[in-house]
Amino acid sequence: MRILKNSIQVINPEKLWSGSQRPWQRYLEVSLWTTGALLGFFHTWANRHYLTNADAMSYLDIAEAYLRGDWSKAVNSYWSPLYSWVIAGGLLLIKPSPYWKFSVLHLINFFIYIFTFGCFGFFIRELIRFHRNRTGEELGQSKFVTFPDWGWLGLGYSIFIWSTLYLIKVSLESPDLLLAGFVYLSSGILLLIHRRKESWFPFVFLGTSLGLGYLTKTVMLPLSLAFLAAAALSVQGIRKSLPRITLTLGTMLLVISPFVSAISLAKGRLTLGDSGRLNYLWAIEGIPPRHWQGQDDSNGRPRHRTQKLLDVPPVYKFADNVGGTYPLAYDPSYWYEGAVSHFDLKRQLKVLIQSLQPLYDLYLEWGVQNSLMVCYVFLIIMRRRRSGIFKDLWSVFPIALPALGGLGIYSLINVQGRYLAPFIVLGWLALFSGLRLSQSKEAQRVLASVAIALIATIMSSVVISSFGEVRAAAKDLIAGEDVTTHDQWLVAEGLKQMGVENGAPVAVIGDSYRAFWAHLAGLQIIAEIPGEHSMGFWALDGPAQKRAIQAFAQTGAKVIVADPQPQAFFDPVVWQKIGNTGYHASVLR
Repeated sequence: MRILKNSIQVINPEKLWSGSQRPWQRYLEVSLWTTGALLGFFHTWANRHYLTNADAMSYLDIAEAYLRGDWSKAVNSYWSPLYSWVIAGGLLLIKPSPYWKFSVLHLINFFIYIFTFGCFGFFIRELIRFHRNRTGEELGQSKFVTFPDWGWLGLGYSIFIWSTLYLIKVSLESPDLLLAGFVYLSSGILLLIHRRKESWFPFVFLGTSLGLGYLTKTVMLPLSLAFLAAAALSVQGIRKSLPRITLTLGTMLLVISPFVSAISLAKGRLTLGDSGRLNYLWAIEGIPPRHWQGQDDSNGRPRHRTQKLLDVPPVYKFADNVGGTYPLAYDPSYWYEGAVSHFDLKRQLKVLIQSLQPLYDLYLEWGVQNSLMVCYVFLIIMRRRRSGIFKDLWSVFPIALPALGGLGIYSLINVQGRYLAPFIVLGWLALFSGLRLSQSKEAQRVLASVAIALIATIMSSVVISSFGEVRAAAKDLIAGEDVTTHDQWLVAEGLKQMGVENGAPVAVIGDSYRAFWAHLAGLQIIAEIPGEHSMGFWALDGPAQKRAIQAFAQTGAKVIVADPQPQAFFDPVVWQKIGNTGYHASVLR
């Protein structure tokens, strides 16, 4: 705080609040865009051959089902479709070989990142206009002052770049980055509605954005309530707000109804998607996330259960014409048909309390939010007015309500940085937007100093933390491709050399969720010893292991693939090492 106060003395407020700020404001924006885009590319390229998210395999499978025109397999009530549609478009355009497929997926993610960057750019410009109108600075009549335009621009972009690279992770193969784009776009439209209350067009745009958000992730449906509430409050009077909100809902319904109709027809019941119901069953009810056998009748009985062929070690068989590389992950809703959920206040409160720890851990991670909190408290102290702080915070409800809605919904079930990232960004910008200092040269110097300190701190942290990705990506670009680093492709190629043909059924001892080699080889996993039980298999004596292998042979699997383990675990008579990878295979006769 003392350093910050001392630095304030060197700031010239007239220059930073005058029209002369605009040329270097453009320079600041271009610099942040360039830095953010380059870092995003380096983060993407450094991890191009690796899938860090187990869900990626299901999205790839669904995208390819759409490209084949296999609609019965493509329409899925658990995985929302828009991310798969984007992937399908990229695969159709580039037509990559199996070796480059994951790289193309990461390249698609990079372009989604640029799209989200643009959505945030729209939002931050609307936030600047919001503050101009709110304080009357354009007319020079304000009694209060907040950050200058360049301060909002720099602070907003800095928090956005940090949250996208390190909370969502641009290299993570998930729809969360795309959803963040629609969250920012919808938030910017809310600010536009607040500024242009009489116009009807922003309500059409809002409904379209919310509908596309739902097609990205089902969670956008309950989140839409926060956006609709903020839109209604922006238009004073129910006679004006009701028809406009009805227009928004109608537009949203128009966008989502084709997909809702498709999944409802596929399931034989009206449904808006099953991901929320299943996540509640797993997180609150305690039902296992796979191989649910219906042990507790209170949660119903599964209509389609996996077959347990052996108890020790647990060997499961599954196929049932579900589709996908790993049918249990491809359509979880199929395996949980018949499950019944019950609202349990005690369990819900327990999960909510448990979510406080990951929220706190998320706050401490990277130290960026500590810096934001220190500066926020400092500005509260400098504010000097002891009253009206909650009124000022309420005045920024167009961004505060969506932030609270997102943080609240995810806290009920699952707290992860990639889910909360856009709402953390909106939350911090709402908090700073709710602070206004009394108009004076000292206040202008204080705000300029805080803006400079935060922009410098956050961006330096982001750049320094990205050295590893920059070095790895630059090394690969200069040295060229090294196929030995693509172990999943090596496993796929090794299995082909063993005579395992495309479309063959296989069994896995290990983590089937991350058996990405199976997708590259065009195989389907139909049996497994789950990863959490795999060490139990290796601890067995020879005859017991032989019984498990015989159980796999009865499933119709052509080969068993085992995840990497110490070489001493593998009997060379039974197991063949797959190339230079740590994986081993046992061909079934």
